[in-house]
Amino acid sequence: MKKFLCASLLLFTLPFSVSANSSLTEEKITAIAEQFVNFHKTEAVELLQKILAPDVNVTVTQGSNGYGFVLNYNRQEYIDYLQKGHKSKFRIGTDVTYVSSEFLGNREAKFIVRYRSKQLNKYVWVEGIVRVVGKDVQITEIEEYT
Repeated sequence: MKKFLCASLLLFTLPFSVSANSSLTEEKITAIAEQFVNFHKTEAVELLQKILAPDVNVTVTQGSNGYGFVLNYNRQEYIDYLQKGHKSKFRIGTDVTYVSSEFLGNREAKFIVRYRSKQLNKYVWVEGIVRVVGKDVQITEIEEYT
């Protein structure tokens, strides 16, 4: 009877401990957003390569008053786009702020970051969807707009 009780307790606690490791926490979301912010400050591409999912879906909306256009990028195209947007002769990085985050479930969350694009000469808002992918937390979707 003791063996049955111990075995059943082990079986019931195992799924909970696995799901606890694979769920999102505020710390994990903040860490991803801070790494995104640090990229904008330092322009170190390896910071983005760690947090962007290989099949990240990026939508960039530029323009205003209905006269804009929408661009869709894959991972490498988006990194190149950000590097071009930061080009400056005088300094590295740009003005960037982590605005907020919210949970969309136990395996998904959204964060918002604002940065200054030198190429567009205006502030850009970034909404990123963070998901648990396997055991890693990565950005799987990005929507960027001015």
